[in-house]
Amino acid sequence: MAYITCRLKSQMLQTTVRVRMYFPNDLPAEQGNTPRAVITLLHGYTNCGDDWFEQTNAARYAADNGLVLIAPDCGNSFYHNMMYGGAYRTFLIEELPVLLKSMFRFPAKREQNFIAGFSMGGYGALYLGLSRPDVYGGCASFSGAVDLALMLRYKDTPGVREVFAPILGDSLALPKTSDLHAIAKKMAAQPADKQPMILLTNGLQDHEPYQIVAQNDALHRTLHALHPAHYRRLQWNGGHDWAVWDRSLVYAIDYFLNNGYASKKLGDWRSSAVASE
Repeated sequence: MAYITCRLKSQMLQTTVRVRMYFPNDLPAEQGNTPRAVITLLHGYTNCGDDWFEQTNAARYAADNGLVLIAPDCGNSFYHNMMYGGAYRTFLIEELPVLLKSMFRFPAKREQNFIAGFSMGGYGALYLGLSRPDVYGGCASFSGAVDLALMLRYKDTPGVREVFAPILGDSLALPKTSDLHAIAKKMAAQPADKQPMILLTNGLQDHEPYQIVAQNDALHRTLHALHPAHYRRLQWNGGHDWAVWDRSLVYAIDYFLNNGYASKKLGDWRSSAVASE
């Protein structure tokens, strides 16, 4: 296995961007040296790409499945081309793949590329994955802030303007191109084989202060009504924390690859312990 930290000069952002990667370079001989797929992992607000490797078992899950992981640092951008800040959407979709391709040979097919994230990154994963299904074969949101209109409804709430004005502008107006409900409707109009796989997860106790359950309930109602070709929602007891997001990544890998990986991991934990005398 290889852990790689890159500092890439981005012309789009006019700065150096830190990108953490995991590469399964010790695959079994019968599998060869070609990774099975790539998952881009997006971080939450105030977080960074390192957290995926320091707070979860992401690398071990990737090793089990022959996956490349890419975790870029994208600040507090909500993965947008910001009104007052960097063009992170363009960086992620257009510039970063070109920069990485010049150094590494990763699977390039759409059905081998997936994107997932937690909290702000959950929004980002759906924002990019649903609007660019030609790039990503699947997208997954873990405890995602997936209904920005709900968050912006209370513009005078402390912190709301500080978070969203750099992204959307001083008016805090949410354009349809940033509204996941509108993006999902446009995506669902495409042929089934052009639609990405979609996964939503959240903890049932994830309420304050971001109303994550309510946000995900609202998006679920929209997606359920649209009947997309590949959609799944999972919920279980938990809050806005790494225990939920680590488990969510297992479910995402299982869903994207359709390989029964989640059942295997649950089986590992359910194995009976044998006491020694």
